[in-house]
Amino acid sequence: MNILLVEDDTAQADSVEREIRQSGHRISKVERGKDAISFLQANEVDLVVLDWELPGVSGFEVLYWIRRHLGREPAVLFVTSRLLEVDIVQALDAGADDYVVKPFRTEELVARVGALLRRTRRSAKVESAIAVGPYSFDVTRRAAYLHGESILLTEKEFVVAAHFFSNVGRVVSKRLLAKLVWGRELDSTSRTIDTHIYRLRRKLALCPDNGVRLTTVYTHGYRLDEVDAGSVDLQASVDSEPEVPVAQNDTPELGAQSNRR
Repeated sequence: MNILLVEDDTAQADSVEREIRQSGHRISKVERGKDAISFLQANEVDLVVLDWELPGVSGFEVLYWIRRHLGREPAVLFVTSRLLEVDIVQALDAGADDYVVKPFRTEELVARVGALLRRTRRSAKVESAIAVGPYSFDVTRRAAYLHGESILLTEKEFVVAAHFFSNVGRVVSKRLLAKLVWGRELDSTSRTIDTHIYRLRRKLALCPDNGVRLTTVYTHGYRLDEVDAGSVDLQASVDSEPEVPVAQNDTPELGAQSNRR
């Protein structure tokens, strides 16, 4: 896969470049935003690792240019030293697929790169069949399976699950989920999305034992990642979800077999 690294810190850029090359990917490197735009005008890449703070044309301006001229691809991993929630949300809403906050461990950044590239290999569009690890989804029949066994989902639960699994490694905002499933934005006090996520975590057993992890991106949404089966992540960013009261089903259940937990 082809990666473009846009970073003006030479030492950090060299470290990231070395690790990514060892992962078997091709990587090109530029230091300025204007050079990134020139490179992207002449070359196709699968992922841009983009620093926010760049001399001249900022990383944010490069991100806007990418989404305005190149569409949803390539994927963009934003690297920023800004910690305010409003800045992170602004970057995600502008089209960044994920972000890493400085200072970061090079291994963490490479792991995020790998997750985004796996997502890029799959079409961003929901296809007729989706398969991730032991999970599979038949979009035409609205059927979900774990280890080959049918999982009982409502219509809306299926839409949410299929969207997560067709966008592994990418942050999915609550706003997008609301428009995708309910056709409109929901009131900020609504617990509807939280309730659906609560159900899906348990019905689909979304945990490292099954090779996935559903992480809450604070104030913004969620990200489904592939992980090594049985791995344990002790980082605070991957705290388990609080209990959420389960509301009545919004549509009749799909399928005929009982839930697998």
